Amino acid sequence: MKIKDVAKKAGVHASVVSRVLNHDATLKIKKETRERILATVKELGYVPNHAARNLKKNETKMIGMIIPDFSNPVYSSIIHGAETMAAQEGYTLLVYSKKHIAKNNSYFSHLVDGKIDGLLIATLELDGQDLKELAELDKPFILVNRSIEGFNNYVVLDDEHAGYIAADHLIELGHTNIAHITGPFETGTGLKRYNGFKNRLDNANITIKPEYIRKGTYSLLSGYEEMNQLLTLPEPPTAVFTANILISLGAMRAAQEKGFVIPDDISIIGIHDVAFAPVLNPALTTINMPLYEMGEAAVQKIIENIQAKRPNSEVKGLMIKGGELILRESTSAHKPK
Repeated sequence: MKIKDVAKKAGVHASVVSRVLNHDATLKIKKETRERILATVKELGYVPNHAARNLKKNETKMIGMIIPDFSNPVYSSIIHGAETMAAQEGYTLLVYSKKHIAKNNSYFSHLVDGKIDGLLIATLELDGQDLKELAELDKPFILVNRSIEGFNNYVVLDDEHAGYIAADHLIELGHTNIAHITGPFETGTGLKRYNGFKNRLDNANITIKPEYIRKGTYSLLSGYEEMNQLLTLPEPPTAVFTANILISLGAMRAAQEKGFVIPDDISIIGIHDVAFAPVLNPALTTINMPLYEMGEAAVQKIIENIQAKRPNSEVKGLMIKGGELILRESTSAHKPK
C-alpha cells in the first residue's frame, strides 16, 4: 500500500495526503476533504513510512547513549528519564554499553553514518582526545553526568552540593575523624563531590587528614580496597563518605569483614539512592540525586541541538539542582570510646 493509492481513492493529490498525515497547519482544505482522506487511510489500512520520511529530512529520530555497563544501578534511572523524554518527543533511545564495545566501534560509526542523530555520553572511559575526534565530525553530542575541560556541552548534577550535604550530616552527628573514598577527579563529578565535602569540613574548622582521603574508581572493588586501607590505620575514621553507591557497598563489606559494626563503630553515607539501599544490612544512608531528571534534560538538550543544527561549541552546560539526605541506619551519632 502506497500513499498514491490513498490519494487516488480519496480523489486528491498524494502531496495533500502527506500534508494531512503530517498535521501541516498551513494546508488549506475543506473539513470534508480532510475527513475523507483520514477515512480512506483507515479503510485501506495505510501506515505512513516514517523511516522514509525521516530519511528525506536526513534524520533517523534515534539518539544513542553510551553508559559504562548495564550492571551499574545508577544508570538505570538516567536511562529511564532519557527514554521517557525521547519517546515523548518522537525519538528512540539506543543504549550502548561501553564495556562491550571496542573503542571507535558502533557508536562512532553510527553517528558518522547517520544511523543516529546525536549521542549522549554517560561513560568516563572516553577521554579528551576521543571527544575532540567526535567534535570534528560536527555531530551533536552531550556529556551526561560528567564534565571535561574544553567542552561546555554537558548536563550534570550539583555534585559539590551533594558532598557538602554528606559532610554536614556526619558533622552534625558529632564526627570529626571523617574519611572520604572519592571518585576519579578527572571526571569532574569526583572532584566536585570532594570539594563540597572539603568545604563543609573547612567551615567546621575540621582538618582533613591526608590519609583519610582515598581515591577510588566508582566500583565495588575500589570501595572494598580503600575501606580496608582506612581500617588498618593506627586511628581509623569514625565515619566515611563514599562517592557513589557501588563504593558504598564495597566499603560496607570491608568493614563488616573486619568486625566493625555499622554504624556503632563506623558510620557510612553514600551518593545516589537506589531501590535496594533500604534493604541492605544496615539500610544505607544516602544523598538522593535527580538522576531521572538529568536523563530527561540531556535528551531535551540534544534534541534542541539536532533540530537547531547548533554546533557543539555553541552549546552551554546545564546543571540540574537537587540533592536530598535520605536518613537510614548506616549513620549514627559518634560515641567516644
